[in-house]
Amino acid sequence: MDRDVARFDYDPARAAKLLDEAGYARGKDGIRFHMAMKTSNVEEMRLLAAVLQQQLAKVGIALDLRSYEFATFYSDVTRGAFQMYSLRWIGGNEQPDIFSYAFSTARFSPKGANRGYYSNPRLDALLDDASKSADMARRRADYVEAQQILASDLPAINLWYRDTIVVHNRRLTHVVPTPSGSYTFLETAELTK
Repeated sequence: MDRDVARFDYDPARAAKLLDEAGYARGKDGIRFHMAMKTSNVEEMRLLAAVLQQQLAKVGIALDLRSYEFATFYSDVTRGAFQMYSLRWIGGNEQPDIFSYAFSTARFSPKGANRGYYSNPRLDALLDDASKSADMARRRADYVEAQQILASDLPAINLWYRDTIVVHNRRLTHVVPTPSGSYTFLETAELTK
């Protein structure tokens, strides 16, 4: 990630001010508006949704939670039938080409993971140029600008990245975990006697 890309820290006071400026005043009940968030019935995801619900309530947004078994939830997400949802990426974030899969207009679901049908012609042009260029400096410049666009438009919000921790016996060598949490390190791991 480029260090100059905008970051958005948790700041309920600023959020409330921005909502006021955008014309979303609190009603008599303190609520500005309602939103619905779909989540799977996996406990970790339900707990995440509950935390988001509490945080949004502080600024006057009522988040209605809808929990489904995973197949139904994922079907709705891939069809774009949601206001908000949360999923985890496992693998795929080791190369910047993931931006195209997740945000390119050509990758609307089911052709990719652009499930919110986000479209930005400038981003599409940058991602296309980066994928075709052999010049690493040019690719980097394209991806830096792509990150800046995504940080401005916010079609998705990354809440965190999980630490990848591997505990293993000393007899297992050549173990190098990847930042994405994938298990590709097992391809080079060796068991010694």
